[in-house]
Amino acid sequence: MRLLWYSDAVADLDEIYEYYYELNPRAAAMLYNNILEDAEVLLIQPFIAPIEPLLGDLPDEYRSLIVAKGRYKLVYYIENESIFIVQVFTCRRDPDRMRNRTLRRRS
Repeated sequence: MRLLWYSDAVADLDEIYEYYYELNPRAAAMLYNNILEDAEVLLIQPFIAPIEPLLGDLPDEYRSLIVAKGRYKLVYYIENESIFIVQVFTCRRDPDRMRNRTLRRRS
């Protein structure tokens, strides 16, 4: 298995880092690294996360792994021997935003 990040997911991660960097650079780096480390579990157990109910009707089987002490979700799907992380979703946001961004990615 290999872990691949969509550019949108990388942009999400960078946005999270930049936001927290303004408040506390050390905390921003720790959060960034924690999210990356949490994602590594998917290489060992790719099916550890449940299917994301908001995306259950889409052709790909999207899953969401809760990371960073419940503040974020890594939204991903598995294809062949690859795990594709499509977004890092902030759990405090409107859940419809996750669906809209995923649908936009598919078009």
